[in-house]
Amino acid sequence: APVCLNSLLYKYERDMAHFATLLGRAKEAAEWNRRAATRRRAIDKYLWNSATGMFSDYNFVTHQRSTYNYVTAFYPLWAGLANPQQAAAMDHHLSLFEHEGGLAMSDKDSGVQWDLPFGWAPTNWLAIKGLALYGFTSDASRISNEFSQTILQNFLRDGTIREKYNVVSGSANVEVSAGYKSNAIGFGWTNGVYLQMSDFLLHSKKNATTATPQSISAAPQVGNHP
Repeated sequence: APVCLNSLLYKYERDMAHFATLLGRAKEAAEWNRRAATRRRAIDKYLWNSATGMFSDYNFVTHQRSTYNYVTAFYPLWAGLANPQQAAAMDHHLSLFEHEGGLAMSDKDSGVQWDLPFGWAPTNWLAIKGLALYGFTSDASRISNEFSQTILQNFLRDGTIREKYNVVSGSANVEVSAGYKSNAIGFGWTNGVYLQMSDFLLHSKKNATTATPQSISAAPQVGNHP
């Protein structure tokens, strides 16, 4: 039972309740809210590890939580289902994933693309958005600046927007030992997240850790490039 999937489903259930309310379908809205509340209780029971202060996947066959530190632990913050204490605990664990170029997928270098040292735009943005939602604006701004600068510097170097980045070295030249080994050019999610991070930095109230005006003005027009 993965944290990421259940967080997404919770968010969808809440969204469906909102849509049903807008359409005047009170009974349907109540049912969607009931499903979301049930899922939230299950997430709290099975996916939250109070001993480590982390959300983690749950093996419902062995009845054990995963001990693998993974960046999807921040999804519950983005979905708005974490309580304030859980959010604060997750913020405390940022150092497990944060590097000069942004958030890595995990703290273990396995050689595959979904682990350290690689960072992906969607997971960086969901963590940023989740941290900001719970008031950790300074941390959210710092990570936005780190990852947007990784994208920007590589764009200025070779004129491309990439699928993923090495957030430890800050490079788009990735070396994956197994599985999908390429780093595709022109990925929509990287373009979209760059724009979202730029907007977030521009509107952040804590300007001490935001991007400089020079870096913002030098930002690539990501929507106009492959």
